[in-house]
Amino acid sequence: MDITASSRAYFAMPSPTPEEKISLAASSTVYTYHCLCTHLLLATSTPLAALPARQNSRDNAHVMPLPPPPSAPVKGRPVQTTPNDHYGLLLSTRLDARPEMVTSDEGFEKRYLQRCGRCGLVVGYQLDWQQFTSDRAGRREDVVYLLPGGFMTTSEMIMGKAPSEGAIGIVSVAEVKV
Repeated sequence: MDITASSRAYFAMPSPTPEEKISLAASSTVYTYHCLCTHLLLATSTPLAALPARQNSRDNAHVMPLPPPPSAPVKGRPVQTTPNDHYGLLLSTRLDARPEMVTSDEGFEKRYLQRCGRCGLVVGYQLDWQQFTSDRAGRREDVVYLLPGGFMTTSEMIMGKAPSEGAIGIVSVAEVKV
C-alpha cells in the first residue's frame, strides 16, 4: 500500500481563505507549516491566514501568540491551566543570539530573527520589550511575528506547489551564472 497515494486526497484539501470567518477557538485541527526547503517549522490550532497581521509595518507579518512556559507543579496542588483560544508552537527554528536593528522612516525596531533550522531562511522575528514598555528589557517571548511567503502548508508541500512569485525571490540553479 502506497501511503502517498492513499493520503493524497486528505492533504489536497484546500486551506481556508483569508476571506472566511474563522473563529480563533481551538479546534481538533492542527495546521502544520513548512519552510520553503520543506523543513517542518510550525504547528498551530489557527491557520496563518486567520491570525492578525501587523498593520504598522511594511512586512505585514502574522502575529502569533506563543504559549506561556509551563509552570512547575507544586506538591499537593494541581497545575492550573487556563483555556486558550489559540495554541501555536515553533518547531525546528533557530533564534539568532544577537538582535538586528531594522530602520525605516517611522523609526527602528530591534528584532531577534527566527530562522529555519535547516536552511537558515528568516521566517519570523520577535521584538524587544523596550519597544513596548520601558520597565522590561530583552526579547519578548509571548508573541512571534511570522513573515508571509516563508511558509507553505503540508498539503502544498506534498502536492509540490511552488511558492508564490511575489513572496520571496527564489533563484533556480539554472539562473546562477558562474
